[in-house]
Amino acid sequence: MKDKLLLILPTHSSFMKVDEEILQSAYEVTTLYLDQDISKTRYLKRILKALLTLIFDHRYQKVLIWFADYHSAPTVLLSKWKKIPSFIFIGGYDAVKYQELRMGVYCSPVRSLCAKIALKKCTHIIANHSALLSSNNTYYKPEGHKDGIYNLIPGLKTPATVIFNAVTISTPLIISEQRLRQIVTAGSTPRLQDFYNKGFDLLTEIAKHRPDLSFVFVGINKKWLAELNKIFHLEHLPNITIYPYLPQNEFISLLNISSVYAQPSISEGMPNSLMEAMLAGCIPVGSKVAGIPTIIDKYGYIIDQRDPQGLEQALDLALQSEADRKEISESIKNRFNLQIRKEKLLNLLNKYN
Repeated sequence: MKDKLLLILPTHSSFMKVDEEILQSAYEVTTLYLDQDISKTRYLKRILKALLTLIFDHRYQKVLIWFADYHSAPTVLLSKWKKIPSFIFIGGYDAVKYQELRMGVYCSPVRSLCAKIALKKCTHIIANHSALLSSNNTYYKPEGHKDGIYNLIPGLKTPATVIFNAVTISTPLIISEQRLRQIVTAGSTPRLQDFYNKGFDLLTEIAKHRPDLSFVFVGINKKWLAELNKIFHLEHLPNITIYPYLPQNEFISLLNISSVYAQPSISEGMPNSLMEAMLAGCIPVGSKVAGIPTIIDKYGYIIDQRDPQGLEQALDLALQSEADRKEISESIKNRFNLQIRKEKLLNLLNKYN
């Protein structure tokens, strides 16, 4: 009989679904979705449901939680009281603090307290890149900006393990060398500041004086378009196409015909969209932030500092590149496959049997 495991997921994101499937191969998994992105009331109700589930069902032998946030503190404390090992996956937003951008859980006193309690009291932390544990962001500020939970939480001694994300979509049957001369960038924008975090602002500045370049932005929330038009006059830039959302199959189809994928983010973890773009054969351009250089490796162009000139030069180089797109795709398939994440995650959990 399989051990019983409680998996708590704040949203229905696809990268979390990957871990659910991995865990189901070795455990009897109960998954509770908290719907944090739907409403505060629903989120609170789902947290209470998770706590009641843990209180009244005594069969759970492990608790796994995605992200250090409001929901993780009470769950970890209850697990500790019941002597059940608890594990927290950190993914980026819970490992940074950019007060001027209001980005990161540590910008809010209450949210910060919850994250700190959870990370201090849980059994083990699982990060998708070492930068989320301790790093210095010189891309955003030349003098450096300290990131990572060990920098943000003085005295944190909870052990941590780095396990890279895995790309789960199938490798295209044909990696075409004939591509549209366009640059794709994707990133969710639940907050207006995310337009800046994902680097859409830099790409827009480039688009203004480079009508010869075509850009495709995926993920710009419709509710920000009016304000963004006031600031950037997007409606007057015919070389920028905006999709508020694309289903994954349509997004992959877009990548399959596009030449370059850009990820000029201020803050990231291990962006799955960058992996998917390279798997599709796009030539990558990205910032020197967290897992982005690790993913790009020798197969694209990395920007050392946040300025439109450096980004524009890198985009031009990528568009002119004669890199082997099949080799780029194979590198992602080999370095970030599901089996590697599965083995490392299950081996870690087995240590706490």
